[in-house]
Amino acid sequence: MSNLNDLHPTFTRFAVEPYTPTIGAVVHDLDLRQPLDATTQAELRQALALHEVLFFRDQHITPQQQVDFTRSFGNVAEVKAFFPRLENHPEIEIVESTAERPKASSNWHADITWREQPPLGTSLYAQVIPASGGDTLWASLTAAYASLPPAFQAYLETLTAVHTWEISGWTEYLLRKDASGDELKAARAKYPPVEHPVVRVHPVTGKKVLYVNSTFTSHIKGLSRVESDTLLTQLFALPQVPEFQARLRWAPGTLAVWDNRSTQHYAVGDFFPQHRKLHRITVTD
Repeated sequence: MSNLNDLHPTFTRFAVEPYTPTIGAVVHDLDLRQPLDATTQAELRQALALHEVLFFRDQHITPQQQVDFTRSFGNVAEVKAFFPRLENHPEIEIVESTAERPKASSNWHADITWREQPPLGTSLYAQVIPASGGDTLWASLTAAYASLPPAFQAYLETLTAVHTWEISGWTEYLLRKDASGDELKAARAKYPPVEHPVVRVHPVTGKKVLYVNSTFTSHIKGLSRVESDTLLTQLFALPQVPEFQARLRWAPGTLAVWDNRSTQHYAVGDFFPQHRKLHRITVTD
């Protein structure tokens, strides 16, 4: 690995190997069981902003070590999504699929964009991996935006989109869980729809990012339903372009950290009825 640092000499505390020319990097020469000093943490944040998703292989860490490492990227706290929590570690969500509880249908999305301040990023650590299948893909919405004609970019920058969790299937889930509708009513009151610019500026890189996703973006404000649906259909297709993607084959000890401000991801649901379990931590500013 001695030559990997030559690929990006900015980083002095670890080696970075680009995963694709567009998005992703494998980080070498770091033991995530050990405390990381301020310089290492700062370089990790820089690497994340630059590469948008980082992969760490052969890391055999405890839940607390995952929490401690994830704090290198920002604040870690319990985020009120709809997944079960790991006992004694409320920061860790359990993302699990079994033969009895197959995963929901896969969709491209960024995490929790239905909040006024969506998460900075996410760390995901492999616990149980299928013998085959169960990959995760990430797409760079920085690259997607950059691929568009300048006039179209300028038009998109004038638009605002509405995001809501209610179009993602959680409405039906909450009604199945509580037929009275009380939980659904409480969720609607606590998490009403929010608005975000269709194009955001990344706070670290200064690059412009397309910020709509098919899971949580319901419509474009100020456009007719037909106009909004037509435009969103075009924009929702961009993460599906292979040149904007990185695809990770999980293995025991693999941990991924991604920048939720500039990427979308897709969990491939091709492994049923095999067991798949990961521990997820959300990072906030």
